[in-house]
Amino acid sequence: MLVLSQKRLKTFPRIVAIVVLALVYYGTAEISRHVAATPQSVTPVWPPDGFASAAVIIFGYQVLPGVLIGSFLANIWAFWDAQSWSTMTASILQVLGIAIGTSIGTGAGGYLLRKTIKGKHPFRRLNDVYKFLFLTCGFAPMINATVGVVCLCLGSKVSWSSFDITWLTWWISNVAGICIFTPLILSFYEFYFKNFKVPKDSKILFNIAKPKPPKIHQWQILEAIILVVVVIFLGFISFYKGYDLEYMLIPCLVWTVLRFGQLGATSLIVIISTIAILGTVQGFGTFASKNNASSLVLLQSFIIVIVVTTLSLIAILSEKQQAITNLQQSKLRLTNKSIQLEKSKSILNDTAFILEKQNIALTEAKQIAELANRAKTEFLSNMSHELRTPLNAILGLVQLLQESKNIDNQEKLDIQTIYQSGTHLLTLIDDILDISKIESGKMELHLQEVHLLSLVKNLVEIIQVQANQKKIDFIYQFAPDLPELVYADSKRLKQILLNLLGNAVKFTNKGHVIFRVAALKSSQLETLSSDNSSNKLVSLKFEIEDSGVGIDNSKLESIFLPFEQVGENNFKNQGTGLGLAISQRIADMMGGEITVNSRRGIGSVFLFTVSLQAPKLITTTPKNDVLEVNQPSYFEQNLAQKFPLKILIAEDNIVNQKVACKILNRLGYEEIGIAVNGIEVLETLRQHTYDVILMDVQMPEIDGIEVTKQIINDLGLENKPYIIAVTANAMDTDRELCLAAGMNDYVSKPVNVNLLVEALLRSQHSAHKA
Repeated sequence: MLVLSQKRLKTFPRIVAIVVLALVYYGTAEISRHVAATPQSVTPVWPPDGFASAAVIIFGYQVLPGVLIGSFLANIWAFWDAQSWSTMTASILQVLGIAIGTSIGTGAGGYLLRKTIKGKHPFRRLNDVYKFLFLTCGFAPMINATVGVVCLCLGSKVSWSSFDITWLTWWISNVAGICIFTPLILSFYEFYFKNFKVPKDSKILFNIAKPKPPKIHQWQILEAIILVVVVIFLGFISFYKGYDLEYMLIPCLVWTVLRFGQLGATSLIVIISTIAILGTVQGFGTFASKNNASSLVLLQSFIIVIVVTTLSLIAILSEKQQAITNLQQSKLRLTNKSIQLEKSKSILNDTAFILEKQNIALTEAKQIAELANRAKTEFLSNMSHELRTPLNAILGLVQLLQESKNIDNQEKLDIQTIYQSGTHLLTLIDDILDISKIESGKMELHLQEVHLLSLVKNLVEIIQVQANQKKIDFIYQFAPDLPELVYADSKRLKQILLNLLGNAVKFTNKGHVIFRVAALKSSQLETLSSDNSSNKLVSLKFEIEDSGVGIDNSKLESIFLPFEQVGENNFKNQGTGLGLAISQRIADMMGGEITVNSRRGIGSVFLFTVSLQAPKLITTTPKNDVLEVNQPSYFEQNLAQKFPLKILIAEDNIVNQKVACKILNRLGYEEIGIAVNGIEVLETLRQHTYDVILMDVQMPEIDGIEVTKQIINDLGLENKPYIIAVTANAMDTDRELCLAAGMNDYVSKPVNVNLLVEALLRSQHSAHKA
């Protein structure tokens, strides 16, 4: 599609264009005067303005000097008066005014058309056609006619009384000239632009060869010849013979638009207009009459009608073609989009299939991992059970031997070594179970009210013994504003602090260990606490400082890794390498953090910070976390006299039976029964009454869980015994399982005499409450 351009021509081409336009203007004016003028020297059509308007529309205002020169030359000979210098000067000024008016009108018409159609072709849309007809064909000639007639009146060539008739004749002739010839020039220019002109940079930008002229078929030439013959014939009989068939030419124009397009239609308009003008000015045809003005009006009206009709039809067909093209392009885009969507759908289907396979693989991997994790957990649980069973015998007998008075000091030291080694092995088993639970995500925190000061004092008593053994100073500093109660998992909080304090003592050979506990103040914590009416949030800082061996900065990050020990070799044999890793994981679960600052050879500072809920108002007395001072000492032989109990041992392992009997005998208990499986337990209870049952869980025939359920639900005993689970299954889930089955208490193997005594005392408290 042709798009109008205002690209400025170079100097020489611009001069050539101006000269050519001036000559064309002057030449067509002379031809019009000699060929198409009436006997009264009136030209019904003024072709020069048609050429001038087309040139300005195509090339812009740079060719307006050609319009000025051409108009001056075309009119100077018509209005030249050589009677005197004054008349010659008046003639020159008069013609110069006409030329200026023509240039202004032509320039204004081109400017307004360009602005309104925005540089597009004026015959592609119906609205643009009407803009062309109104602005270029209608408004611009008004300026020409007005300035020209005023100049003629001022030069006394026309009287002011005939201003209106002269203005109308001038205006209509200009309108007709623009309507006939401007579309033809634009059509030829577009034809040349599309089929012959090659942009200078086309080979570089688009790599296209010079366009070839359109192929013209023989039948098209024949059709065109027939159409021209028909038009000439109809024009001849209409404008020379007086038959009223002039409007029969309109169907020919319609046919031309449909078959030969804009160029053919505008060319045919020129042919028809030429025949009509020549016949009318010679006094022939239907428009000829004695009234010259009436003949010109009829002729010009006919020309304007065929021009408007033809250009409108061209625009309508162009819009239709453009709509069809847009529709086809939209259809093509939709087709491409559909193809892309199909490809995307195929890709998505393939991706979905791959993801489904990956999901299946992940599911299978998850199942395998769960099976492996379950197998690992079961293996660790079974190994723990199998290791705890012999350890129960070893540590149980060692505890009995430690209380013996028939051994010397060396033997006591040897027994203490055996006990420490067994305890170390037990700690290793517990650590492995803990790290396994953490990695499998099965470790849970059980929050309860904890008396904070009692808990830390209990830790002080334990660590003080270890510090005294190594002859180092143990200093503890507790801030006075510590909360009395906090909600925490007492067992896990003790585990973290015992590990940190134990490490500090272990790695310090001289100097001191300092244990500080403080409550941090934070406005943010107070804001969070204000949302809860019963609890407040407190941030606690537990700081453990030692003057021990210290840690290299390069190894600070690795000390929290499982099985990682970075101390001296003589210390590595004293731990499992799991304590700090477990403590850090538990701290993370509690929402806290453990950090360390250490210098080799100077010491370390471990800082454990955690935020815990604390009740704002204390309404109940919490359970104390340390034993009362007046509790009976362990292995007190008259314990059975103070708290007489009939005890049944449900245990299938003979060694464990002997250990349990020896411990109970040492405590003074003689009324002891033994059952080796669940069936014997039930039969024994039907025949005898017992206060306490030390129930193993894994027994033949019927296990301890099922036996407990039957004792509670089926035996119908009036005084049900206090059932204490004594089992090598030491995981938290095992404890919960035992208590859920109805057991009253829980002691894990190897049996710690202290814990067993505490459980027996609780059985007495339970009996008193009942």
